[in-house]
Amino acid sequence: MNNHKIKTRSCPNCGSNEFRIVLTEGEFIIVRCSKCSLVYLQNIPDEKNIYEDYYDIEYSGKDYCADSEFGNLRDVYEINNQRIKYLKKFKQSGKLLDTGSGAGLFLKTASDNGYDVSGIDVSVKAVEFSEREFGLNASNKTADDLISENCKFDIISLWHVCEHFINPVNELKKIHRLLENDGICIIEVPNFNSVKFRLSGSKWQGGNHPLYHRSFFTEKTLRDTLRRSGFTKFRRLNISYKLPGKSPVYNASKFIFNLFAMDAFLDFVAWK
Repeated sequence: MNNHKIKTRSCPNCGSNEFRIVLTEGEFIIVRCSKCSLVYLQNIPDEKNIYEDYYDIEYSGKDYCADSEFGNLRDVYEINNQRIKYLKKFKQSGKLLDTGSGAGLFLKTASDNGYDVSGIDVSVKAVEFSEREFGLNASNKTADDLISENCKFDIISLWHVCEHFINPVNELKKIHRLLENDGICIIEVPNFNSVKFRLSGSKWQGGNHPLYHRSFFTEKTLRDTLRRSGFTKFRRLNISYKLPGKSPVYNASKFIFNLFAMDAFLDFVAWK
């Protein structure tokens, strides 16, 4: 496929129009910027209603617990509790905004651990669930709305959100503005350079969702994105989740992959 036949968009990080195709999946074309190396989706689909379908919620609030009958909820419950342990190393308390809060599962855990929480998400269905089932402060407001209201937060979390942004730099600039002067931002994204992706390529369903994902980060390109967004102090976190029922070998291998930034996810903390 020749580049001149593709309806192109500029690299959302550096603005370059030079790229090479990394992979295609159906109509979706994923490319790597020749200048800054960001991997991004070249052709963006209509986003009008896709996030209402993204949240297929078949459970209730009481199902979100350590012994849930839903295996995926047990895993998320455990992951969120481990996330809180890492978060407490930086901020024991404070106003927390979860961007892309979804059904409110992380917000619920953060609230149970003493944080003053609020969340924003594009999905009406997900926000209604988090309000109804957990009594959380969640809305369909945008970062722009919060900026116009002069809101400030001690902590802003983006768990698997940055990969959904059409322009990550622009959105993270807004996050930067919403932070208090000593505030922190916690980010987790799928890792395009992970062993899992290298082995499975376009079949890696955990990271390659071109219908929903717009950017595919490596440690290098996420660092570059943070710099361009105005963050001058940040570092990668060695977060390797231990899940119940997984073998010690599995957990140990994930820990080792994480040391070399080759686990399935990348985690960063950034300071205002």
